[in-house]
Amino acid sequence: MKYLNHNIFLTLLLSLLFAGCDKADEILDIEPDTPTYGYILFNADKPTRGALVNDMNRNFGVMGYYWGYNNQNDIWTTVRVLATPDVFHAQKITYDNESQLHSYDLEPSTNGTQLKPWEFGHKYTFFGYYPYETESQGTLSVSADNVQGTPYITYTLPTDVAKMQDVMTAAVYDTDYRSTREVAFTFKHRLTAVDVQMVNMNAPLENGTEVYVKVTNLKVNLENQGYGKVVIPMDDTMPLERTEAANKKKNYTIVPSVTLAPSNGESSAIVASGNPLIIIPQEKINGSYLYGTVSLSIQYVDKNGNPITVADAAVTNGAVAPISFNVERDLLPGRRYVLQLTFTRDALTLQVIPPGEWVENRVDIEFD
Repeated sequence: MKYLNHNIFLTLLLSLLFAGCDKADEILDIEPDTPTYGYILFNADKPTRGALVNDMNRNFGVMGYYWGYNNQNDIWTTVRVLATPDVFHAQKITYDNESQLHSYDLEPSTNGTQLKPWEFGHKYTFFGYYPYETESQGTLSVSADNVQGTPYITYTLPTDVAKMQDVMTAAVYDTDYRSTREVAFTFKHRLTAVDVQMVNMNAPLENGTEVYVKVTNLKVNLENQGYGKVVIPMDDTMPLERTEAANKKKNYTIVPSVTLAPSNGESSAIVASGNPLIIIPQEKINGSYLYGTVSLSIQYVDKNGNPITVADAAVTNGAVAPISFNVERDLLPGRRYVLQLTFTRDALTLQVIPPGEWVENRVDIEFD
Protein backbone atom coordinates (compact mmCIF):
# COMPACT_ATOMS: atom_id res chain seq x y z
CA MET A 1 0.00 0.00 0.00
CA LYS A 2 1.28 3.49 -0.80
CA TYR A 3 1.02 6.27 1.74
CA LEU A 4 0.77 9.79 0.43
CA ASN A 5 2.92 12.40 2.16
CA HIS A 6 0.66 15.45 2.37
CA ASN A 7 3.00 18.02 3.88
CA ILE A 8 1.40 20.64 6.04
CA PHE A 9 2.57 24.16 5.62
CA LEU A 10 2.50 27.24 7.81
CA THR A 11 2.43 30.40 5.69
CA LEU A 12 4.41 33.49 6.59
CA LEU A 13 4.13 36.65 4.49
CA LEU A 14 7.17 38.88 4.48
CA SER A 15 6.51 42.27 2.85
CA LEU A 16 9.46 44.04 1.24
CA LEU A 17 8.70 47.76 1.39
CA PHE A 18 10.41 51.14 1.31
CA ALA A 19 11.53 52.42 4.67
CA GLY A 20 9.97 55.82 5.27
CA CYS A 21 13.09 57.77 6.17
CA ASP A 22 15.25 60.59 4.84
CA LYS A 23 18.04 58.18 3.95
CA ALA A 24 15.84 56.23 1.56
CA ASP A 25 14.66 59.47 -0.11
CA GLU A 26 18.26 60.59 -0.57
CA ILE A 27 19.30 57.32 -2.25
CA LEU A 28 16.38 57.39 -4.66
CA ASP A 29 17.21 60.92 -5.78
CA ILE A 30 20.03 59.87 -8.16
CA GLU A 31 20.57 59.24 -11.86
CA PRO A 32 17.79 57.10 -13.46
CA ASP A 33 20.20 54.58 -15.01
CA THR A 34 21.97 53.93 -11.72
CA PRO A 35 20.70 50.97 -9.62
CA THR A 36 18.39 52.27 -6.89
CA TYR A 37 17.61 50.81 -3.53
CA GLY A 38 14.79 50.19 -1.13
CA TYR A 39 15.09 48.57 2.28
CA ILE A 40 14.09 45.02 3.13
CA LEU A 41 11.44 44.96 5.85
CA PHE A 42 9.79 41.88 7.31
CA ASN A 43 6.16 41.64 8.37
CA ALA A 44 4.57 38.42 9.58
CA ASP A 45 0.98 39.48 10.00
CA LYS A 46 -0.85 36.25 9.16
CA PRO A 47 -1.72 34.17 12.26
CA THR A 48 -1.76 30.40 11.99
CA ARG A 49 -3.01 27.64 14.25
CA GLY A 50 -1.05 24.45 14.50
CA ALA A 51 -0.74 21.40 16.66
CA LEU A 52 2.79 22.31 17.71
CA VAL A 53 3.57 25.80 16.42
CA ASN A 54 0.27 27.64 16.59
CA ASP A 55 1.34 30.91 14.94
CA MET A 56 4.35 32.74 13.61
CA ASN A 57 4.18 35.41 16.30
CA ARG A 58 7.69 34.40 17.28
CA ASN A 59 11.33 34.87 16.31
CA PHE A 60 12.97 33.09 13.40
CA GLY A 61 16.17 33.25 11.34
CA VAL A 62 16.88 34.25 7.74
CA MET A 63 19.62 33.43 5.22
CA GLY A 64 19.84 35.71 2.18
CA TYR A 65 21.74 35.45 -1.13
CA TYR A 66 22.34 38.02 -3.85
CA TRP A 67 23.94 38.01 -7.27
CA GLY A 68 24.21 40.18 -10.42
CA TYR A 69 21.70 41.73 -12.75
CA ASN A 70 18.77 39.63 -13.89
CA ASN A 71 19.83 37.07 -16.45
CA GLN A 72 17.75 34.15 -17.62
CA ASN A 73 20.60 31.77 -16.87
CA ASP A 74 21.43 33.24 -13.47
CA ILE A 75 19.09 31.23 -11.29
CA TRP A 76 19.66 29.64 -7.92
CA THR A 77 20.19 26.15 -9.29
CA THR A 78 23.11 27.40 -11.40
CA VAL A 79 24.73 29.88 -9.01
CA ARG A 80 24.24 28.07 -5.68
CA VAL A 81 27.45 26.05 -6.04
CA LEU A 82 29.52 29.18 -5.30
CA ALA A 83 26.90 31.19 -3.42
CA THR A 84 27.43 32.27 0.18
CA PRO A 85 24.89 34.09 2.40
CA ASP A 86 26.11 37.61 1.65
CA VAL A 87 22.78 39.36 2.29
CA PHE A 88 21.81 37.70 5.57
CA HIS A 89 23.56 35.03 7.59
CA ALA A 90 21.62 33.75 10.60
CA GLN A 91 19.87 37.10 10.84
CA LYS A 92 17.46 37.11 13.75
CA ILE A 93 13.98 38.38 12.97
CA THR A 94 12.33 39.45 16.22
CA TYR A 95 8.61 39.57 16.93
CA ASP A 96 7.31 42.35 19.16
CA ASN A 97 4.15 41.43 21.10
CA GLU A 98 3.08 45.02 21.60
CA SER A 99 3.34 46.19 17.98
CA GLN A 100 2.65 42.69 16.61
CA LEU A 101 5.36 43.26 14.00
CA HIS A 102 8.58 41.52 13.04
CA SER A 103 11.77 43.55 12.77
CA TYR A 104 15.53 43.22 12.63
CA ASP A 105 18.60 45.37 13.16
CA LEU A 106 21.90 44.65 11.45
CA GLU A 107 23.81 46.53 14.15
CA PRO A 108 21.74 46.45 17.35
CA SER A 109 24.57 47.93 19.40
CA THR A 110 24.45 51.23 17.46
CA ASN A 111 21.91 54.03 17.50
CA GLY A 112 19.03 53.71 15.08
CA THR A 113 17.87 50.69 13.16
CA GLN A 114 20.23 49.42 10.48
CA LEU A 115 18.38 47.72 7.60
CA LYS A 116 19.62 45.81 4.58
CA PRO A 117 19.19 47.54 1.20
CA TRP A 118 17.36 45.80 -1.61
CA GLU A 119 18.94 46.57 -4.99
CA PHE A 120 16.59 46.91 -7.93
CA GLY A 121 17.09 44.57 -10.87
CA HIS A 122 19.08 41.95 -9.00
CA LYS A 123 18.08 38.45 -7.97
CA TYR A 124 17.79 37.27 -4.41
CA THR A 125 17.15 33.94 -2.74
CA PHE A 126 15.95 33.77 0.87
CA PHE A 127 15.77 30.89 3.33
CA GLY A 128 13.91 31.01 6.63
CA TYR A 129 14.26 28.66 9.58
CA TYR A 130 12.69 28.14 12.98
CA PRO A 131 13.62 28.08 15.81
CA TYR A 132 16.41 30.63 15.89
CA GLU A 133 19.52 28.82 17.05
CA THR A 134 20.05 30.70 20.32
CA GLU A 135 16.45 29.82 21.25
CA SER A 136 16.71 26.11 20.42
CA GLN A 137 18.02 25.03 23.84
CA GLY A 138 21.21 23.77 22.26
CA THR A 139 19.57 21.38 19.79
CA LEU A 140 20.08 23.37 16.58
CA SER A 141 22.89 25.09 14.69
CA VAL A 142 23.14 26.52 11.16
CA SER A 143 25.83 26.40 8.48
CA ALA A 144 28.64 28.96 8.63
CA ASP A 145 28.72 32.18 6.61
CA ASN A 146 31.47 30.83 4.33
CA VAL A 147 29.62 27.64 3.37
CA GLN A 148 28.82 27.62 -0.34
CA GLY A 149 25.56 26.27 -1.66
CA THR A 150 22.28 25.53 0.10
CA PRO A 151 22.39 26.40 3.81
CA TYR A 152 21.51 23.74 6.33
CA ILE A 153 20.49 23.06 9.90
CA THR A 154 22.19 20.50 12.13
CA TYR A 155 19.70 19.17 14.68
CA THR A 156 20.49 16.91 17.65
CA LEU A 157 17.60 15.03 19.23
CA PRO A 158 17.35 15.89 22.96
CA THR A 159 16.49 13.28 25.55
CA ASP A 160 14.15 15.65 27.42
CA VAL A 161 10.70 15.90 25.82
CA ALA A 162 10.38 19.48 27.13
CA LYS A 163 13.35 20.50 24.95
CA MET A 164 11.95 19.01 21.74
CA GLN A 165 10.94 21.73 19.30
CA ASP A 166 9.15 21.99 16.00
CA VAL A 167 11.83 22.60 13.33
CA MET A 168 10.67 24.31 10.13
CA THR A 169 12.29 25.76 7.02
CA ALA A 170 11.14 27.90 4.11
CA ALA A 171 12.62 29.07 0.81
CA VAL A 172 11.93 31.70 -1.85
CA TYR A 173 14.08 31.54 -4.98
CA ASP A 174 15.12 34.00 -7.70
CA THR A 175 13.03 36.94 -6.60
CA ASP A 176 13.64 40.62 -7.28
CA TYR A 177 12.07 43.88 -6.22
CA ARG A 178 10.70 44.65 -9.67
CA SER A 179 8.79 41.36 -10.01
CA THR A 180 7.28 41.35 -6.53
CA ARG A 181 7.24 43.50 -3.43
CA GLU A 182 6.31 40.56 -1.26
CA VAL A 183 8.20 37.41 -0.36
CA ALA A 184 5.87 34.61 0.79
CA PHE A 185 7.68 32.17 3.06
CA THR A 186 5.89 28.83 3.32
CA PHE A 187 7.34 27.09 6.36
CA LYS A 188 7.38 23.30 6.24
CA HIS A 189 7.66 20.93 9.18
CA ARG A 190 10.89 18.93 8.82
CA LEU A 191 10.57 16.56 11.79
CA THR A 192 8.06 13.89 12.87
CA ALA A 193 5.59 14.05 15.79
CA VAL A 194 4.61 11.01 17.84
CA ASP A 195 1.80 11.87 20.22
CA VAL A 196 -0.03 9.99 22.96
CA GLN A 197 -3.75 10.60 23.33
CA MET A 198 -5.95 9.14 26.06
CA VAL A 199 -9.70 8.72 26.34
CA ASN A 200 -11.64 7.43 29.34
CA MET A 201 -14.68 5.51 28.04
CA ASN A 202 -15.91 4.45 31.47
CA ALA A 203 -19.59 4.99 32.20
CA PRO A 204 -20.85 5.80 35.73
CA LEU A 205 -20.89 3.00 38.27
CA GLU A 206 -24.20 1.47 39.33
CA ASN A 207 -24.34 3.66 42.41
CA GLY A 208 -24.01 6.76 40.25
CA THR A 209 -20.37 7.53 40.99
CA GLU A 210 -18.47 8.56 37.88
CA VAL A 211 -15.19 6.78 37.23
CA TYR A 212 -12.25 9.11 36.70
CA VAL A 213 -8.86 7.65 35.78
CA LYS A 214 -5.74 9.23 37.25
CA VAL A 215 -2.71 8.49 35.06
CA THR A 216 0.83 9.01 36.37
CA ASN A 217 4.31 8.47 34.99
CA LEU A 218 3.21 7.71 31.43
CA LYS A 219 6.29 6.89 29.36
CA VAL A 220 6.98 5.96 25.77
CA ASN A 221 9.84 3.47 25.62
CA LEU A 222 11.37 3.31 22.16
CA GLU A 223 13.16 0.02 21.56
CA ASN A 224 14.39 1.16 18.14
CA GLN A 225 15.33 4.81 18.51
CA GLY A 226 16.82 5.16 15.05
CA TYR A 227 18.71 8.36 14.36
CA GLY A 228 19.85 10.86 16.96
CA LYS A 229 21.23 13.61 14.70
CA VAL A 230 20.29 14.99 11.29
CA VAL A 231 21.44 17.59 8.78
CA ILE A 232 18.42 19.37 7.28
CA PRO A 233 18.97 21.33 4.04
CA MET A 234 16.83 24.48 3.98
CA ASP A 235 15.80 23.40 0.49
CA ASP A 236 13.11 20.84 1.32
CA THR A 237 13.58 19.06 -2.04
CA MET A 238 16.99 17.87 -0.88
CA PRO A 239 17.27 14.69 1.24
CA LEU A 240 17.98 14.65 4.94
CA GLU A 241 21.39 13.40 6.05
CA ARG A 242 20.81 11.28 9.16
CA THR A 243 23.74 10.49 11.41
CA GLU A 244 24.53 9.05 14.82
CA ALA A 245 22.22 6.05 14.68
CA ALA A 246 21.31 5.10 18.23
CA ASN A 247 19.54 1.75 18.23
CA LYS A 248 19.35 1.55 21.99
CA LYS A 249 16.34 1.89 24.23
CA LYS A 250 15.13 5.41 24.96
CA ASN A 251 12.54 6.27 27.61
CA TYR A 252 10.56 9.49 27.38
CA THR A 253 8.21 10.74 30.10
CA ILE A 254 5.17 12.09 28.26
CA VAL A 255 2.66 12.77 31.06
CA PRO A 256 3.80 13.07 34.71
CA SER A 257 0.20 13.18 35.98
CA VAL A 258 -3.28 13.77 34.53
CA THR A 259 -6.83 12.87 35.55
CA LEU A 260 -9.23 11.75 32.80
CA ALA A 261 -12.93 12.46 33.11
CA PRO A 262 -15.34 9.79 31.82
CA SER A 263 -16.69 10.33 28.30
CA ASN A 264 -19.71 8.07 28.77
CA GLY A 265 -19.08 6.14 25.60
CA GLU A 266 -18.51 9.12 23.31
CA SER A 267 -15.46 8.09 21.31
CA SER A 268 -14.85 11.62 20.07
CA ALA A 269 -14.10 12.86 23.59
CA ILE A 270 -10.29 12.78 23.64
CA VAL A 271 -9.78 14.27 27.06
CA ALA A 272 -6.00 14.39 27.41
CA SER A 273 -3.00 14.48 25.15
CA GLY A 274 0.60 14.11 26.21
CA ASN A 275 3.52 16.24 25.09
CA PRO A 276 4.40 15.00 21.60
CA LEU A 277 7.72 13.41 20.85
CA ILE A 278 9.27 15.45 18.05
CA ILE A 279 11.79 13.06 16.56
CA ILE A 280 13.95 12.73 13.49
CA PRO A 281 12.08 11.18 10.54
CA GLN A 282 12.89 7.48 10.57
CA GLU A 283 13.39 4.92 7.85
CA LYS A 284 13.53 1.17 8.22
CA ILE A 285 16.59 0.32 10.30
CA ASN A 286 18.02 -3.16 10.75
CA GLY A 287 14.92 -4.71 9.21
CA SER A 288 12.38 -2.94 11.44
CA TYR A 289 10.53 0.32 11.85
CA LEU A 290 9.89 2.23 15.05
CA TYR A 291 8.59 0.08 17.89
CA GLY A 292 8.46 0.03 21.68
CA THR A 293 6.11 0.10 24.66
CA VAL A 294 3.94 2.49 26.64
CA SER A 295 4.07 2.19 30.43
CA LEU A 296 2.00 3.97 33.07
CA SER A 297 0.34 3.76 36.47
CA ILE A 298 -3.38 4.34 37.05
CA GLN A 299 -5.75 4.93 39.94
CA TYR A 300 -9.56 5.08 39.84
CA VAL A 301 -10.91 8.17 41.61
CA ASP A 302 -14.15 10.14 41.85
CA LYS A 303 -14.54 13.69 40.57
CA ASN A 304 -13.07 15.02 43.81
CA GLY A 305 -9.96 12.87 43.48
CA ASN A 306 -10.91 10.40 46.19
CA PRO A 307 -9.85 6.78 45.48
CA ILE A 308 -12.65 4.40 44.54
CA THR A 309 -12.87 0.70 43.78
CA VAL A 310 -14.07 -0.59 40.41
CA ALA A 311 -14.83 -4.22 41.12
CA ASP A 312 -15.11 -5.43 37.53
CA ALA A 313 -12.23 -3.39 36.09
CA ALA A 314 -9.86 -5.30 33.83
CA VAL A 315 -6.93 -3.16 35.03
CA THR A 316 -6.43 -2.69 38.75
CA ASN A 317 -4.91 0.27 40.53
CA GLY A 318 -1.14 0.54 40.28
CA ALA A 319 1.48 0.06 37.60
CA VAL A 320 0.22 -1.26 34.28
CA ALA A 321 2.22 -3.87 32.39
CA PRO A 322 3.99 -2.26 29.38
CA ILE A 323 1.83 -2.23 26.24
CA SER A 324 3.63 -2.85 22.96
CA PHE A 325 3.24 -0.84 19.76
CA ASN A 326 4.84 -1.01 16.32
CA VAL A 327 4.72 1.71 13.67
CA GLU A 328 5.14 -0.46 10.59
CA ARG A 329 6.10 2.22 8.09
CA ASP A 330 8.61 5.04 7.59
CA LEU A 331 8.05 8.01 9.86
CA LEU A 332 7.80 10.88 7.40
CA PRO A 333 8.60 14.59 7.88
CA GLY A 334 5.63 16.74 8.74
CA ARG A 335 3.45 13.78 9.75
CA ARG A 336 1.81 13.17 13.11
CA TYR A 337 1.61 9.60 14.44
CA VAL A 338 -0.75 9.04 17.37
CA LEU A 339 -0.64 6.34 20.05
CA GLN A 340 -4.17 6.30 21.47
CA LEU A 341 -4.88 4.71 24.85
CA THR A 342 -8.52 3.86 25.52
CA PHE A 343 -9.71 3.04 29.06
CA THR A 344 -12.84 0.97 29.65
CA ARG A 345 -13.93 -1.11 32.64
CA ASP A 346 -13.14 -4.34 30.81
CA ALA A 347 -10.03 -3.39 28.80
CA LEU A 348 -7.14 -1.00 28.26
CA THR A 349 -6.16 -0.83 24.60
CA LEU A 350 -3.44 0.90 22.62
CA GLN A 351 -3.99 1.74 18.96
CA VAL A 352 -1.61 3.36 16.46
CA ILE A 353 -3.69 5.94 14.59
CA PRO A 354 -2.74 6.15 10.87
CA PRO A 355 -0.47 9.09 10.04
CA GLY A 356 -2.40 12.31 9.96
CA GLU A 357 -1.75 15.90 9.18
CA TRP A 358 0.56 17.70 11.58
CA VAL A 359 -1.84 20.60 11.97
CA GLU A 360 -5.17 19.73 13.55
CA ASN A 361 -6.91 23.07 13.09
CA ARG A 362 -6.72 24.31 9.51
CA VAL A 363 -8.06 27.78 10.20
CA ASP A 364 -5.84 30.48 8.67
CA ILE A 365 -3.44 27.98 7.10
CA GLU A 366 -2.64 27.92 3.39
CA PHE A 367 -1.76 24.72 1.54
CA ASP A 368 0.22 24.24 -1.65
